[in-house]
Amino acid sequence: MMARVYLTIFGIMQLGWLAGCASVLPTTPLTIAAPTVAQTQSGQVQGIADGNLVAFRGIPYAAPPTGELRWRPPAPPLSWQGIRDASTFGNACPQAGSGGQMMGDEDCLTLNVFESASPESWKQPVMLYFHGGGNNSGSAQQPPLDSPPLATHGVIVVTAQYRLGLLGFFANSLLTAEGGGSSGNYALWDQIAALKWVKNNISAFGGDPSRITIFGQSSGGYDIQALLVSPQTQGLFARAAMESSNPETGGGLKSLATLETSDQVFVSSLGCSTASDVLACLRAVPAQTIINKQGISVFGPAIEPLVVPADPNALLLQQGPPVPLLVGSNREESTYWVDSTQPVIASSVYTSDVEEQYNPFGSSVANQVLSLYPVTDYSTPNFALIAVHSDYQITCQVRQSALAATGSQRPTVWRYLFIHQFENNATLNAMAAYHTAELFFVFGNLQVITTETSSIDYTPSAAEQAFSEQLMNYWAQFAATGNPNGGASPQWPQYDSTDEQLLQLDETVSPLAGYHAPQCNYIAKLPPPG
Repeated sequence: MMARVYLTIFGIMQLGWLAGCASVLPTTPLTIAAPTVAQTQSGQVQGIADGNLVAFRGIPYAAPPTGELRWRPPAPPLSWQGIRDASTFGNACPQAGSGGQMMGDEDCLTLNVFESASPESWKQPVMLYFHGGGNNSGSAQQPPLDSPPLATHGVIVVTAQYRLGLLGFFANSLLTAEGGGSSGNYALWDQIAALKWVKNNISAFGGDPSRITIFGQSSGGYDIQALLVSPQTQGLFARAAMESSNPETGGGLKSLATLETSDQVFVSSLGCSTASDVLACLRAVPAQTIINKQGISVFGPAIEPLVVPADPNALLLQQGPPVPLLVGSNREESTYWVDSTQPVIASSVYTSDVEEQYNPFGSSVANQVLSLYPVTDYSTPNFALIAVHSDYQITCQVRQSALAATGSQRPTVWRYLFIHQFENNATLNAMAAYHTAELFFVFGNLQVITTETSSIDYTPSAAEQAFSEQLMNYWAQFAATGNPNGGASPQWPQYDSTDEQLLQLDETVSPLAGYHAPQCNYIAKLPPPG
């Protein structure tokens, strides 16, 4: 196949030069490597070559949300003259760091663009990713996002920062009045602004603005579900993926009025409730103080008229997703938080733990849970308990969202269950398929593996490298067409409510029908996780 000629940001100049020199050009078209300078609507940016990638880091997609812009939807980024250095990441958004010190800075609304140094096309599909971390921690530059080989698989990868904690999810009646009936969803407004930036600018990087996939993991996936049904995002993306998200079904999302009332305690704690100008008082409080006051709560969207007008799961059930949807979870999600290396517990301890958690829901609930998760089905009582927690906290919630989205005459839904255990590290292996484990394979970065408490240098096996390549191909193919199938990989069955076929992801992938359906049917009747 003849190589293609790719246009850079200097394409017009190159075309003119080519026309003037046509008589001396070779007969085979030239392949032009991806440029390290791109023209955005705010100005030019200078990226860097990074192995097989070209990386543009720390590009502002909105103005810093500081001072009068705190707790407002993001304003457009400021323009600049000349060429802006885009070789380093921007700030993480403010969050609690070690020793109680704040990590990050409010001037954090930046994104990063990664593309192949030798792209196969100058109109590549684009994958815009929002990180997890309970919507109160995390960043767009932590492993495995820092230099993702996924971007060498025919897609452009974009990662974006967004406001966290109460800086991103604070609701207040005065802010609601100021915001035309909306407050509490500033992080989602940030994500919408990042999506609009990609839509308007990505063609300068060789991306196809008509093929944008939004995807996220954990709280990032939770936010994706809200964006999926938001009236603010319709027409801005072509596919969506939610990994290990907990959408809090069963009325888990709080109304704006409820959050306005509960967040009033925060206003009082800052000494602003009696100020002559409450909002001015709040906007003058140092970010460090806000981080200290908010604690380590998990934050999420509010139901309000402009961004999330109704419970996302109810909207999915009512109208289906607007685009093809890829959704899934990891088998041992809860080992991310529960120490799976602790001594093996007795079966009686497993029973008492289940009773302690589920007896408050009703006198027979714990016994029913124990019958659905018999200890004899698992290698140890520890993993029986992990299965219960994983299903209740995430897996059954993911299944509920996937089922809500399916239906005839609706865009296709693809579901997975990730079960792989890291092979070459005892600690990681003991955690099995823990929360976040799939990300290292999806993004293709297996050299540094992180958990809730540690960062581990890792040497993957050849089989794990091949498995990662396979997952990158599935995700990239989904971004390109809305269908993860293509090439030599085994067929990924479409998910529906009849037999609930999903793809089980391990070094040997295989279809699986009805994973834990009886367990999840029962769990769906229980109060949702808090």
